Amino acid sequence: MSKVDEDLFSFLQSYGFSPEELDSAFCEMESFRSIPGTTLRRYMNRIIGSIKKEDRPALLKGIILGVAIRRAAESIEERPLTQEEKQIDLEIERLGRGR
Repeated sequence: MSKVDEDLFSFLQSYGFSPEELDSAFCEMESFRSIPGTTLRRYMNRIIGSIKKEDRPALLKGIILGVAIRRAAESIEERPLTQEEKQIDLEIERLGRGR
């Protein structure tokens, strides 16, 4: 799991989703890649086609929320390192070269 996935996993756990629920959802989202010729668009069409009409608004809200979270995360700029943080980075690099 990448750092981004770990952050998302933790974020979703904070809303009460269990690790089992999240593992299942993450695995299912990645499973479309194992089907030859399946693209994300085709996979989305398959999911949307399997949703009951009365559940479609909830799916749409989830998609919109996901996109909004992604945009917010991408727009966050990291602040410049403080002098102390720069010194710590230099020390870590120095120690890494000493091996």
